[in-house]
This record gives sequence, structure tokens and C-alpha cells, in this order.
Amino acid sequence: MSHTITKAVVAAGGAGTKMAPITRLLPKELLPVGRMPILEHLVRDLREAEITDVLFVISSRKPQIPAYFGSGAAYGMSFSYRVQDDGAGPGAPVLAAEAWAAGQPFIFTFGDNLIRGAAGAAAPLQRLIGAASADCSVLTRIFRSDSIPAHETLLGAADDPGSCLGPEAVSFGKDRLDHASAPWVHACAARWVLGPVIFDALRDCPPRPNGELYLIDAVRRWISASNTLTALPLRPDDLRFNCDNWETYHDAVAALSP
Repeated sequence: MSHTITKAVVAAGGAGTKMAPITRLLPKELLPVGRMPILEHLVRDLREAEITDVLFVISSRKPQIPAYFGSGAAYGMSFSYRVQDDGAGPGAPVLAAEAWAAGQPFIFTFGDNLIRGAAGAAAPLQRLIGAASADCSVLTRIFRSDSIPAHETLLGAADDPGSCLGPEAVSFGKDRLDHASAPWVHACAARWVLGPVIFDALRDCPPRPNGELYLIDAVRRWISASNTLTALPLRPDDLRFNCDNWETYHDAVAALSP
């Protein structure tokens, strides 16, 4: 699609319990990687993708985030903030953005995730925007089904990445949802392009037994109703770090510090 996306929603409300005790004092999204906090790397990625308006969905325990970023004027952007305390699940920040999105498609991302594109290649977020469908698109990482890292959010079956010249966007339909016997799988890589259909999809999706609402559950139900999304795999040499634990955070610092 042509570039018509100017808004992004950043979920940054998680408690960061895996990185306590420091996260009792400082949000994990503000831990430094190189010369800037994790979240500032993301903000700069959004700016390079021509995003102008960002809504940060934060918890009441994270006043440091608006204190650090302010109105966004220093970045040539406009920043808004919404407080949403923990317990509602990772789908809740999307629903919290419905009025703010005003019927427009938007980027949705998690504030503790870093993605660095391969040198000399288009940035992954820009590739996603360029390939995105109007309703729902996602960056993915393709894994062998017998070597999926812990805590990855699985979307469904993937084609053998060695069967094409490079990672290309695919139309992902309900035929791919059952990945029980698939040798390769798509795992979500924390960057989405979402259209207004996502809000009804989330409202129609039952929460998990713990009461939390998950975006991936709503998306998979939406696909099972004969809808399709665009799945765009990361390149093999793109780097992605989910900095919600010390091991991955240290990996990010080692890889991305000058």
C-alpha cells in the first residue's frame, strides 16, 4: 500500500517483573542501549518511517516516560499518553487507542522490543508499511518448528524460507493457522499495521482464563472467519530483541552499542 500511515500506538505498560528490582525505579523501556533508552530507539524508527503522531499506553507507575519524551516536539512529532494499569492483557492497549486512531490505520508495537534492520537494506518497519494490507499486517520471524525460542507468539504455518530468494510478504489465511505438523512457523515480531477492523475483533474475542485479552487471539479468530492478513518475515540478518529479561537486554546492548 502507499504510505498513508502517520500514527503509531506503543504499548509500554508492563510491570517488568523479570527485570526487578531496577524496574521498580525505572521502566524497562527507559533502560539504556548504547547512547539512548530502548524506547528512544523505537521512536527514531517510527520517525524514519514518517510516523508523526504517537500514543503511548503506559501504567500509572511509569511517569518517567512522559517526563522523558514530553510532547514529542523535540523529535518533530506529536506524543500523547494514556494510562492503563496492568492486568488487562496485551490486547487492551489496542482497544484503548480506538478513539485516538479516529478510523485510520496505525502501527502497533511494544515499547520493550528493538528491531535493527540489516545493513544496506530497507528498515523492517518501512518494509512492513510498504507491504501492508488495509486491515491487518505483521512482521514475523520464521522458525523451524523444532527450534522455536521460548515465549514466542506463534501465528501459524510458514513456507520453507529456503524456497524463495528472500523474505517476501505472504497472504496469511485460515489454511495456515493449524501449524501442529508444519516444519516451519511464523512467530510475531512485535510490529503490526492495524486497521479499524481490529477493534470489533478484540471486542468479539473472549479473554483468556486469567482475564487477559490477547491481540493474537483476536487476530487468529478473525483469520479463521475467512479473513487474511499480510505476514512479512524479517530478513535472516535483521536483529530483534524482546528486552523483557536481562539476558536479551544484555544481548541488545552488546549488539547495538557503538
